[in-house]
Amino acid sequence: MNHPITRTKLALALTAWILLISAASGQEAKKPQKLRIGIPTRSMSSFPQMVALRQGFYQQEGFDLELIVVSSGIPAIQAVIAGDLDFATTGNVATIAALRGMPVRNVMVSSTATDQVLVVRPEIRRAEDLKGRILGVAGVRSVSDVSLRLFLNKYGVAPDVDVKIVSLGGSGVRLAFRELFMMKDLRGVPSGGLATNLRKIQNEPDSIIRAIRITLRAIQFVKRNKEETLKLMSKELGIKDNEISSMVYDDGIKLYSDTGIPSDRSMMEEIGIAKEFLGISRDVAIAEVADWSFARIALKGVK
Repeated sequence: MNHPITRTKLALALTAWILLISAASGQEAKKPQKLRIGIPTRSMSSFPQMVALRQGFYQQEGFDLELIVVSSGIPAIQAVIAGDLDFATTGNVATIAALRGMPVRNVMVSSTATDQVLVVRPEIRRAEDLKGRILGVAGVRSVSDVSLRLFLNKYGVAPDVDVKIVSLGGSGVRLAFRELFMMKDLRGVPSGGLATNLRKIQNEPDSIIRAIRITLRAIQFVKRNKEETLKLMSKELGIKDNEISSMVYDDGIKLYSDTGIPSDRSMMEEIGIAKEFLGISRDVAIAEVADWSFARIALKGVK
């Protein structure tokens, strides 16, 4: 016959062992989920992701974020399709890829228009003065490349004939240059945001909703906290001049989307540009390039 004390010790030992296993399982469940987002450059279009990272928004949603600079849009989209990236922020390129039949969709936008600016040497006063010049873009068939070609065509300057377009692999503004044109005045289409592959849309809807919610929270933070945002801009974007950073901030927040969902009109303009770029004549529905259902759900959780 077993002694009562022995039975009690055994019961306590079993209880402690079960609690230990439960605690270990709980720790495993709370392990952050790896999240990889590709950004074209460190600019205002991808700034919400940087803000969210610095403010701990990704950690709060259970993510371990890695931001990866992929200067050209097409490689970023290809990496998303392959699963090497969870999201890309090159929404305009994702639209073109989707129309080519690639399994990718836009799931949110971060800006209602592009923040890109064409900067030139002081002696260049108009588009015609660009003839015979070399123009730099972030990458071949990147958003900046597509936008520049639209601008040139509008003013009768033939890309790759009248001008040479080269990839710089990044972006930047030299203060000795002047602004010739703001791309938002040419195209009222959305910019930035998140694009992902159809596999993730089908299998990981919760991850998509959380990622969108984080971006929307970051946008709200930027709009409500100018001074702290200016400090982050200095650190993350390298804008040290206070007057310039304030101007960039004021222009940027006017473009940031509060909902992550663009108007149907702007998306149809975006699709129209992509169709022209690809030589497509058929009618295209928004659902062929975007799925805003996740943004609608995410928006409910943003305060």
